[in-house]
Amino acid sequence: MRVSTTQVFQNGVDSIQRSQKDLSRTQMQLGSGERILTPSDDPSGAVQSLQLTGAIEKLEQYERNSLSLQQRLRSSETVVSSVVDGLQRVRELVVQGNNGSQTNETRAMIAGEIRQARDELVQLANSQDANGEYLFAGLSSWTQPFEVDGEGKVDYQGDDGQRSVQISPARTVPLGDSGERVFVDIPNGEGDPQPLFETYAKIVEALETPVPDQQGSEDLNAAMASGLGDLDRALGHLLEVRTDLGGRMNTVETQSRVNEDQLLQVRTARSEIRDLDYAEAISRFNLQQTALQAAQQTFVQVQRLSLFNFL
Repeated sequence: MRVSTTQVFQNGVDSIQRSQKDLSRTQMQLGSGERILTPSDDPSGAVQSLQLTGAIEKLEQYERNSLSLQQRLRSSETVVSSVVDGLQRVRELVVQGNNGSQTNETRAMIAGEIRQARDELVQLANSQDANGEYLFAGLSSWTQPFEVDGEGKVDYQGDDGQRSVQISPARTVPLGDSGERVFVDIPNGEGDPQPLFETYAKIVEALETPVPDQQGSEDLNAAMASGLGDLDRALGHLLEVRTDLGGRMNTVETQSRVNEDQLLQVRTARSEIRDLDYAEAISRFNLQQTALQAAQQTFVQVQRLSLFNFL
């Protein structure tokens, strides 16, 4: 079989191009750190890698949700704890104000401190998170939940909705609580809902009312006893809210650890399929580099094999 000069030349060029292509592919693998650059490199592995990448993205989103949820719940729990502390201080003041040694003037001073505690309560109930959303406004998280009208009455402007956040494929956790649940729907002695603000206001009114005689003293004692009962019921209610928040925080933390373990497993599985074996790739790169040099040198030598070179 006769081989023309053109065929020899073309074969040499093809050999060099193949070597260059293989070397370029290995360089790209080394640069990206990935074994599979295109689906054709490993169709089955590419499909598995794509599926695992989707699973990783979902788990990472669950982790972001968990982090945001923990921050929000922690902020809510801190506010409720501050409200509980303030309520306990008000209870101490009520006991103090009901002492028979108090005068109208000293009771007025105690009422002033409780009035200040009520103002602080409104501020706490209007607390916001790091994004500027109100913690206790329900679904109306960009609306200030509590406003004081011209007569000093506190009105709730939010709603009773409750958002939930997904932290796993099968688990969602409420993001927060409405102000109606935390501060408004608190049962009084008759079982009717009585906002905590109103409980404070009734105590202040009773303490600021002068006590001129025995009947006035008895009325004050009755009002303070009723106020203490309302405060105790509110305290129990708020402790339940705080316990619920703590339980949700524990749930999120537990699920977050599960998600982290799953994320590690899935990333490891994807790495085994997709990631490059650097030792093998570097060895292959050196061999391909040598092959390319050999192909180039052979091509140069073959080019010289012409009848004209012997004439």
